[in-house]
Amino acid sequence: MVRAVQGTDAGDIQDQSVGDTANVVTRLDAHVHSSASDKPVMAAAGWINAPECYTEPERVYDMAMARGMDLVTITDHDTIRGAMTLVERGFERFIVGQEVSVRFPEDRCLLHVLVWGITPHQDERLTRMGLREDVYKFAAWLRDENLAHAVAHPLYVQNGRLTRWHIERAALLFKGFETLNGAHSERQSKALERVLATMNAGSIHRLVSAHRLEPLWPRVWEKARTGGSDDHGALNIGRTWTQVRGDHTIHDGREFFRRVMSAQSESGGDGGHSALLAHQITTVGAQYYAERMYKKRSPTGRYISAKLLKFAGVPVKAPSKKRVAAHKAAQSVWLHKKSRAGGLPIVRALQDEIGGVLERHPEVKGRLDPEAWPDGSALSEHERMAEFAEDLILALSRAMEPGLVKSMGRRDPGKLGAHLSSYMILHAAQLPYLFSLFHQNKERPFLRRLERETGASGGDRGGAMKVMLFTDTLADVNGVSRFIQNAAQRARETGRELEVVTSTRMNCPEASNIRNFAPIFATKMPRYENLELALPPLLAMLRHADREQPDAIHVSTPGPVGMVGWLAARMLRAPVLGVYHTDFPAYIDQLFDDHALTETSKWFMRAFYKRFASIFTRSADYAQSLEALGMAREQLVRLRPGFDNQRFHTRYRDLDVWERLGSSRETVKVLSCGRVSVEKNLPMLAAMWKTIEARCAERGVEAELIVVGDGPYRERMSKELKGRRVNFVGFRYGDELATIYASSDLFVFPSTTDTLGQVVMESQASGLPVLVSDKGGPKEVVRDGETGFVLPSENPGAWIERVVELACDAQRRRAMGEAGRAFMEHFGMEASFEHFWSVHEQAVRDAADEAPEAGAGSSRLAAHEAAAV
Repeated sequence: MVRAVQGTDAGDIQDQSVGDTANVVTRLDAHVHSSASDKPVMAAAGWINAPECYTEPERVYDMAMARGMDLVTITDHDTIRGAMTLVERGFERFIVGQEVSVRFPEDRCLLHVLVWGITPHQDERLTRMGLREDVYKFAAWLRDENLAHAVAHPLYVQNGRLTRWHIERAALLFKGFETLNGAHSERQSKALERVLATMNAGSIHRLVSAHRLEPLWPRVWEKARTGGSDDHGALNIGRTWTQVRGDHTIHDGREFFRRVMSAQSESGGDGGHSALLAHQITTVGAQYYAERMYKKRSPTGRYISAKLLKFAGVPVKAPSKKRVAAHKAAQSVWLHKKSRAGGLPIVRALQDEIGGVLERHPEVKGRLDPEAWPDGSALSEHERMAEFAEDLILALSRAMEPGLVKSMGRRDPGKLGAHLSSYMILHAAQLPYLFSLFHQNKERPFLRRLERETGASGGDRGGAMKVMLFTDTLADVNGVSRFIQNAAQRARETGRELEVVTSTRMNCPEASNIRNFAPIFATKMPRYENLELALPPLLAMLRHADREQPDAIHVSTPGPVGMVGWLAARMLRAPVLGVYHTDFPAYIDQLFDDHALTETSKWFMRAFYKRFASIFTRSADYAQSLEALGMAREQLVRLRPGFDNQRFHTRYRDLDVWERLGSSRETVKVLSCGRVSVEKNLPMLAAMWKTIEARCAERGVEAELIVVGDGPYRERMSKELKGRRVNFVGFRYGDELATIYASSDLFVFPSTTDTLGQVVMESQASGLPVLVSDKGGPKEVVRDGETGFVLPSENPGAWIERVVELACDAQRRRAMGEAGRAFMEHFGMEASFEHFWSVHEQAVRDAADEAPEAGAGSSRLAAHEAAAV
């Protein structure tokens, strides 16, 4: 039997050459761990003394060979114990490796360097000489010992100290770089390749001059490139590799690494991603549980655990069904019926749903058979397993939803607590995925900065900006949803990468750049039965954001979906922007008249928007309000008002619409459009209408109030106006809504809490004079006395006089309507969207700068305010 290779020849490994033909590929997974890597991989694991890997060395070897590797190595952290067990047993085509932890003495910045062909004697000297504490001495020792090596995951910031300075020095000290790591984000690999592409004799000379450090290897810019799975859970062994081309398969590890160090190698296979890292963590956790905790569980607990451990390919002896039944029977004798409370709902939901979900994911189901485990557990099917997890989470949530709603309605604390506990367990099960998503993206700012500073060109999108907009309101009928839909449409028309993300069970607009995620829970909004309270699928949405990698996140609403957007921005280390569409503290104050609740809402708004790069306001009035709320002035940007001013137009006028809606063509139509609720100040309108109708009648004019929309105040309002000329037409959409606007005679909008009031612009575009309050944003899109009137919010008499005056003067209505239509020509969506987009571009540029100049925020605000005029 051929013995495993422990060392390399004394010849100069970087100067060896290969034959002219290159038809045969030899592959080696150059970075893989075994159970000898027995230290905790992270601080949290250290609390419970959990090792980073449980895979026995022989299984590493067998799986690598089964997956097509021609040679095998093991590179455990700072030890060769696992590798030497295979050497001592005479395994063929094996070479000893080690992942050495080494530090820069200046600041203790940590690097990991893979070393191959290291002998026990060299390993002992490495430790005895203290080389791990000094990267310069270590690198010189590698050269003197003529050892093949590569800096592992070079752009991975391990202890928070890695900078361009360290990378440049590593480029002078080491010949080899791992250019593809199967456990770390593939974005690191792409960025590294772009950085390495900038290296040549000239750039190395500049580095030597800048660092006053001589290279340790000839032609050091010609890097030896390696790839490895960095596997810790027997999931990805042999799926990422280093390969060398030649005229024959190389069976000698020394010959293989001679060619690697001669810069004749390539990296290939799968790059890392968040699902893979999550599954590595889950596998190690499952093995830890099986070893330390499984036997301590009850028979029922062991039975359920054994089923779940199959996903990680961890074999345990499960109790029989008879043993479980006996245990349950004993429990029923000793436990009072009320104390059992039927168990946790998630257990029943899991029993009912998991079979059906598995049927929809046959690749995962097939891996639950122990006979399939030698080639990988279910968790090795990374994308399929992540999709299965998303599907299962949604199925379990849906299964528990009726019981949760029922317990809430009955106010049953026991069952409500059981349901909440079940939902907590469900979300806790997602923690490996959530941790991995955040962990795999933590280098994004560093990578962008490094590429910019080193002159590395290119990127995944060639410089085009991508924005992801999160909103809780897209299916609703309001100005916010219409603005977002208009922005999405304008993005499609101009080729901008804007994606709108929401989560609702309501009818949602369909478009190529709108993505609606099915919520895990949805119910009617308290006091707003026509609105929906939906909890979005956190994991599915964050995984989508991770795949898309937007440059900026826009949060349109501070609701559950907006919170996911906020988390996505934190995860991606991307700037977050938003529009202050709705004055929630003012709404809450009017709805509940509770000072403590109002102050709590103010605190939440300050906390929520604190980290925003820019906060758009729809009006100058609310810029001042936001400053008073505690927002920093440099955050605030007045968004140029805009809407689809061709969608609402005088050409839609058609009086036949009133017959279809049950009204007379002859009455003067006074229109109110929007949410029918107290915070829109509609009680004042209801009180005024009785007088308005009577005064108009005295002057021979029949006036009719048309209320478009719905809300919690509608029933009460209809009772208060019983017997009056009022037509509640409910929600109206599209062409019909545009026709109702254009076929009315004047528009009344008494709200004091709107940040802009898009309906006010839509009304003027439709040729209606408008009456608005002197409080809030709508007054800024009205020319007082020309296109409408701005009236005191606390003077109903002034409102009554103006409504009656306009209702009885068709000529003035016509003149003001024409002026309004002409005024709204200046508020097209085109200019508003361009302003919106430019602010996001600026935020991305600012985020790329390490230290913006003093005062840059103030000058930026001034520039944007000027653009908004």
